[in-house]
Amino acid sequence: MQRISVIRLTPGMIVAKNVFAADGRVLIAAGVTIKQSYIQRLRDLGIASIYIDSPLLPVIDVPEVVKEETRVKATTMVKNAFQNFRTTQKLDFRKFSQAAAAIVAELICNRDTLVHLTDIRAYDDYTFAHSVNVCILSVLMGTSKCYDEQKLKELALGALLHDVGKILIPIEVLNKPGRLTPQEFSIVKEHAELGFELLRKQQDQVSLLSCHVAFQHQEKYDGSGYPRQLKGKEIHEYARIVAVADVYDALTSDRPYRKGMLPHEAYEIMMASGKTHFDDEVLQKFFEKIAIYPVGTIVRLNSGEVGMITEVVPELQTRPKVQIITDSKGQLVQNMEEINLAVHLTTFIDKVFDEEETYQWLNTNKLNESAV
Repeated sequence: MQRISVIRLTPGMIVAKNVFAADGRVLIAAGVTIKQSYIQRLRDLGIASIYIDSPLLPVIDVPEVVKEETRVKATTMVKNAFQNFRTTQKLDFRKFSQAAAAIVAELICNRDTLVHLTDIRAYDDYTFAHSVNVCILSVLMGTSKCYDEQKLKELALGALLHDVGKILIPIEVLNKPGRLTPQEFSIVKEHAELGFELLRKQQDQVSLLSCHVAFQHQEKYDGSGYPRQLKGKEIHEYARIVAVADVYDALTSDRPYRKGMLPHEAYEIMMASGKTHFDDEVLQKFFEKIAIYPVGTIVRLNSGEVGMITEVVPELQTRPKVQIITDSKGQLVQNMEEINLAVHLTTFIDKVFDEEETYQWLNTNKLNESAV
């Protein structure tokens, strides 16, 4: 299974993972052969990429922390609620609470599962899908800190609503592609206070602690954040958790003007600023839950062999199992040997292929296979 941009899809490719419509219905089911009309439909919907199968890659089952349909339904709810607010000036907080509870229920059952896959989202759904992803990542951290169900629901609701103040920001500023001007950035920074003021008027439906997630998620551990330059433990733990999830999802998400980073790249950047921007303990726990080299990733080893990550052990994130596909000379191997890097200590990952490199590598080896 491999993620591929819609612009690179060709008829005849096989869908590896269900693609969902905005209402949670399956748009294209796993196992379906791609037709040109499907490609056009995906483009029309603004979907950036999907997962496909390749005869060159081993078939693997990638565990999900939350079912994709749950994620899509929650994203659609957030999108509709935020868009309706611009005309009605009202939010139905019961729906947010229900979505938060559904996410908590699934994550309690999957608390030991690492995050491997990124979601498939339309470009114009970024703000809404981001809120849901941050909620999922935050609750997963809450389970690692042994929060009870009530605390998890408080954290989940706060995370789901952490950017609620953005519905009060002019949409032309919020959706501007590319870098904001200093004046525009000042406007966007107002969303933390605006969100808090909006939520604290609803304390019969949203707890004050959940409200403070919206207020404090842009604070930094060294006091350089906003809006109040809070420092260290002055920032509520929920907000410290959401701050980490917020940055990670932003770094790894595709935007119209840039590709998202690979997980190991985001890991390196965030760990480098761990003692300034983030609570280091929270950051360490977060990356215990995130696969730095997700299952399905194509990598090159220092031996020159290329293979696919097939298993990641949480305690040994940098030493996954790799199924070899081509040898050091670039020739397809007949019997795909699996190497456990936790045992082969002199072998290590030399390069992680991004989507473009993976696509080119698959095409090259498909041609080589045909020539044999």
